[in-house]
Order: sequence, then structure tokens, then C-alpha cells
Amino acid sequence: MRGRIEVADFAARTGLSGMTIRRDLAVLAERDLIRRVHGGAVLPESASAPAVGAQGIGTASRPLATIGLVVPDAGYYFPPLIRGASEAARAAGARLVLGITNYAPAEESRQLARLSADGADAVMLVTARPDVLDDELWNLIAAIDTPVVLVERAADGAPTSLRVDAVRSDHAFGAELAVDHLAERGHRTVGLLCQETATAPWIIRGYTRAVERHGMSPAPIMTAQSPRWGDGSRSETIREFLNACVDAGATAALVLPDEMAIDLLDALDRRGARVPEDFAIVAYDDEIASLARIPLTAVSPPRMAVGRTAVETCIMRLEQRDAAPVHRVKLTPTLHMRDSS
Repeated sequence: MRGRIEVADFAARTGLSGMTIRRDLAVLAERDLIRRVHGGAVLPESASAPAVGAQGIGTASRPLATIGLVVPDAGYYFPPLIRGASEAARAAGARLVLGITNYAPAEESRQLARLSADGADAVMLVTARPDVLDDELWNLIAAIDTPVVLVERAADGAPTSLRVDAVRSDHAFGAELAVDHLAERGHRTVGLLCQETATAPWIIRGYTRAVERHGMSPAPIMTAQSPRWGDGSRSETIREFLNACVDAGATAALVLPDEMAIDLLDALDRRGARVPEDFAIVAYDDEIASLARIPLTAVSPPRMAVGRTAVETCIMRLEQRDAAPVHRVKLTPTLHMRDSS
């Protein structure tokens, strides 16, 4: 249409990146030579909205790019990630749009398609299913004309022809940190108790690697389903785990997440066992570990940094398009030592 430019169309015809075009449009809008609209710009006489000058450029009212962030939920674990992404988007003059899937694979696909259809310039997709070969998802990513950055998910199952970036915490390394810490304190048999979460497979992998490296004695590895309201399943799992630890001679445990580690602490107290003298605990997640009756040593994933890095990866992809190599980034967790070990 005369008097209008569409960013996607102009990028396809010129070979320029969408981000480069948006930056140039922002400069022209600052000089009141054009008016920014969704997906591009129009000449001043074609625009219905009044000019706002330079103050509105690169802000929520006039973003340089719109980036979608799809998360399983906005509660436990994810708020720091969302906050990091929000801060990075704001610093880049981009708008962040949040979508929530409630851990439903079908909703992941729907949110991804919707954001692309609504004109999002890039999408960050957090999923609850790491290391899952999901041909349907890869096909959907390949079919949309929107860059996708996987967040807290490995892209190992993606076809090599698919240029999909990924940013995640190195949870396996975090588990190794915990086992190394316990080994340094003389523990030779260390158990592992995990709730079934997206993080658990990586935790088990890193724990197993570290136990083998230290030549530790066999110890119980137990997973628990997410507890249902009032069913008492977690308490039963913890009792079984402690009994197995006693049988194996285990003197310490790595526990995911913090709530289960606190429950384990209480169970040890009921048995008259002292922490850390008789049994040491390292929690994984570090959301509320410091608030336990005995503050828990904990591994803290770099959630804010993951959110920031994912946005920066989106901006890089928008600016450089296929000229940039595919990024597969792993950020290492930190061990916070407290009284439980």
C-alpha cells in the first residue's frame, strides 16, 4: 500500500534484518517523518494517531520489537526468569508479551502459533518437557516465520536444519556441585530424592556422574509424583526414602525441590536424627531453602540470568538473522552453603 511499509516484507526484499529496519524506523519516527504502527510504519498524513516525539520510541508505547514469552506457569521457579526477561526487554526497548500453558503440550503449540500470527517478532518458549523428541513442535517452529528461542529446554532433539536457539540452566552441573560439596565433607554415600519435574532428569544425570566420579557407595535414588492436596503421598515417599538411606548407610541427600527438602528435615527431626551431624541435606532450587528451621544448603539455578540471556539471544537473532550462528547456551547454578551440610 502506498504510504506504508511492512517490516517483514521490506526485510524479505532487501535482505536486511527486521531489527535493523525497526531501528531505522525509530529514528525516522523521532524526526516525525513517519509514524510507527503495528508491523511497520506509515507516512504522517496516513496516521490517525498524533506524533509523540522521541519519548515514545523504544518504550512500551512504541517498542522496537515484540517478544513473546511462553511459560508453564507464573508461580514457583519462573518469577525470577520472567523478571530477568522483562528487565532485559525493557532495556532493549522491546515489549514482552507473556503466555501461560499450564504444562499442556497442546497449549504450547497453540500459544506459539498465536504469537506468530499476532506479529510477534520472536518467541521464547519455556517447556516442562526437557530432552523430549517432539516432532510436532519442531514442525510447528519450522512452519512459522518467527524466530524461536527455547528456554530451560535443550534443543538436542531438533532437526539440524532447524535454526533454533536455546538458553537453559545447567542443572546437571548443579547436581554435581551438590555431590562434590558433600564429598568434600566426608560423605561417601549420598541419596537423591526428586519430585517429578522438568528439572529432575538433568539432576539425576549430574548426580549419577558425580557419584561415579567420587567412587561413592550405592545409594537410594527415589522420585516422587507431584503431591495431591491432602493425600499424604509425599510423607510416605519421604519415610520410604529415609528407610532406604538407613539400609544403604547413606549420611546425606540431595533433594529437589526445597519443599521436599524441608519435609525431609522435619522427618529426620521426628526420628531424633541431627542435621547436619547425623544426616546432611542439600536442597535444589533455593526458593525457600534459607527459611527452613535449619537453613538449608541449596543449589540455586541462574533463573534471572536465563531470562536476560534469552531476550538478548532474541535480539541477536532479530539483528543478524541467519548470519549469526545458532546459540545453545548453558548457564551454571551456584551453591549457597548454609547450616544443613
